[in-house]
Amino acid sequence: MKDNQALAGVRVLDLSGTIASSVAGMLLGDYGAEVVHLKPAKWREAGELPGLAVWHRNKICSELDWASDASLGIVRELLRGADICITSDAFTATELGMNGEEPGRLIHLRMPPCLPLESGGLDVDNLLAAISGVALRQSSFEGGAIDLVTPYVSYEQGLWAATATVAALVEREKSGFGQQVTVDGLHGSIVANIATLVMDPAAPPIDTTVGPGGAMPTYSSYRCADDKWVFIGAPTPKFQQASLEVLGIPQVWIDPRIGGTFTNLHSPENRSWVRAMIADAFATQPSDYWLKRLEAADVPVGLVGETRDWLSDPQIQAIGQRRIVTDPCHGETVMGGLLVELFGSPAEGPSPRRFVPFEELPVWPGQKQPSGRKPRPTNRGPLDGIRVLNLGAMLAGPYGGMLMAELGADVVKVEPRGGDVFRTVGAHYNRGMRSLEVDLRNPMGHAAFLQLVGVSDVVMDNYRLGVLDRLAIDYESLTAVKPDVITVSVTGFGEIGPLARRPAFDPMMGAISGMQKSQGGDSDPVFIGVAVNDVSSGCAAAFAACLALFHRARAGEGQRTGTSLAAASVFMQSGELIQYPDCPPPRVGGRDFAGPSVLDRFYPSTDGYVRVLANSIDQFVDAGILESAHVDDDVAADQIAGALRLLSREEAVALLEANGIFSVPARNICELPDDPSIRTDYLATVRGDTGGDFFVPNRLARFSRTERPDILQTPGAGEHTRDLLETAGVPMSEIEDAIASGAVHQGKPLKGIGGVSYR
Repeated sequence: MKDNQALAGVRVLDLSGTIASSVAGMLLGDYGAEVVHLKPAKWREAGELPGLAVWHRNKICSELDWASDASLGIVRELLRGADICITSDAFTATELGMNGEEPGRLIHLRMPPCLPLESGGLDVDNLLAAISGVALRQSSFEGGAIDLVTPYVSYEQGLWAATATVAALVEREKSGFGQQVTVDGLHGSIVANIATLVMDPAAPPIDTTVGPGGAMPTYSSYRCADDKWVFIGAPTPKFQQASLEVLGIPQVWIDPRIGGTFTNLHSPENRSWVRAMIADAFATQPSDYWLKRLEAADVPVGLVGETRDWLSDPQIQAIGQRRIVTDPCHGETVMGGLLVELFGSPAEGPSPRRFVPFEELPVWPGQKQPSGRKPRPTNRGPLDGIRVLNLGAMLAGPYGGMLMAELGADVVKVEPRGGDVFRTVGAHYNRGMRSLEVDLRNPMGHAAFLQLVGVSDVVMDNYRLGVLDRLAIDYESLTAVKPDVITVSVTGFGEIGPLARRPAFDPMMGAISGMQKSQGGDSDPVFIGVAVNDVSSGCAAAFAACLALFHRARAGEGQRTGTSLAAASVFMQSGELIQYPDCPPPRVGGRDFAGPSVLDRFYPSTDGYVRVLANSIDQFVDAGILESAHVDDDVAADQIAGALRLLSREEAVALLEANGIFSVPARNICELPDDPSIRTDYLATVRGDTGGDFFVPNRLARFSRTERPDILQTPGAGEHTRDLLETAGVPMSEIEDAIASGAVHQGKPLKGIGGVSYR
């Protein structure tokens, strides 16, 4: 192909108007697609947010009169030439006759927010967090519903939607047909909170009154003697013992109440005294003292930073995450870079959005439609026939594999002997995969793995730099076995720069990138309940794999790809990190943050909380909740809270809605199965390890023609070792020898899925 970008030649008609859908279009444009954005008929306030300069980069932007037949005719002409059409509201799709199975080659990406469009841009996230259980799952001082200041769910919905759409493009290369792909707001919330939304009906709601630092004392932020905060990232025994030694309190590990068992450090009966001992230790010295010593001990650690400083960080600049474009509205604009790197089909980098009159829109030739055939439905997913070897451990790596499995790929979790250390609390990130337990340092195990590479398409990992080389499974070694193999690596900080070889975990990245400080405001930094950087980098890994698979389907070549938690931390604050002259500051939270204003926040009720979004204070007067609109905001908030506190959630929502105030109940996660629509469309049941059934997220996206129907299960460590090696062509005698030598292990199925998420 003349243009080597992964999505070169792909034409996208973006008729959407939400943050999530704008982000999806942005990601497609970042990797070479030609994107035309036309304002939908029901344009929302999201279009006026500072982030629009990021979300609409690489796009040709225009608007039309949706009441004009002539304008609609031109849109229909563009639609006939489009490969992908993005919509976020039913009106637009109906106007264009796109409410069913799409004919021919068109992929229709539907991204409804699951809430009325009149609810406003940023606030869709907060409303979704309320109804999906996320707001009541956030750790805080006093418990209750917490408003997240950054629209993480929208960003994740956009990323996952782009991933699912590219998977549909991969499938279209084989079948010749498009289809309708639906990734709605609840899908976005579920993908962002995949393990948090695992529910044991017999378990009580999780206690969130553990403080803003979260439930795990060795995985939290602490104030130092210089009043600066340091985040210590020690969720595993190796890092926990090292950090306690550096802090001068090694006795904690051998205390009879802990007994050398790492989960005891954050059990309800121990977490308070453990946290107090760690806090006292940090308070004795300034932040630089602890940073140097913990880094020397190879413990993940970082200084809690400010959002406004993140794009100027030397590491962020080293990996190309600070970009400057000349935006037509704002002039010189600083924004984040590309989420994933494709080394074989590199993207050119962001260019500013371009506004054109409607009559100057590009003319796309009509798609050559399949003739004489009907699209054949399949229940195997759009990536049916693709095999992925997933070397990922902990969270981001396994999750990338799970998302590939959701899309229909045959994913093999390649685990070390003894299994992934994160299996106990992270089983939910491993659903949908088969498992091979192998010692890659053993020559027999290494040879068996390479034989499996020879019959696979993608190899994913999230090792630290240097590990692939030491294990002799780097890209060059794999291409010697499989020349067109695709590799995807997730690192902490990228492959170059001063921090490239440092370990990193999700909340550590959230701390140094400013996420925790933004949420806490003038109060303590907040451990974000959503594993923001882990889930987005895991999804980014799946996105990179799909881009590379599409490129291979057209160009016949594999490639090396990669992403990082650092890149994810930029992507997941894309609208907050943007800088230009007179740019308004991003939203900042506070202690147990309930919302940004009296009109836009959580209020208590007799049985929980309601999330309220009003247009004016007069609406509360009309509802009889306030006597006068001419009161101080704090007084108004107290009076509204006092009135709604006397009502149930149902009564409060009914009263508010009757007076034109949009509101939704804040639901606890354990309440979700009680909603028939959620239970039917978004949840499935799997066997729990105690014998009862657990509710787990079911389909994460809807495909009109290639949707898989089964429930993704979690494999036991090494459960499929014999079968996998046999299908790779390893003789059974060699398999048995490898098992006998300990090079590989044949495990057993799990009795049932384990407990709820560690967060």
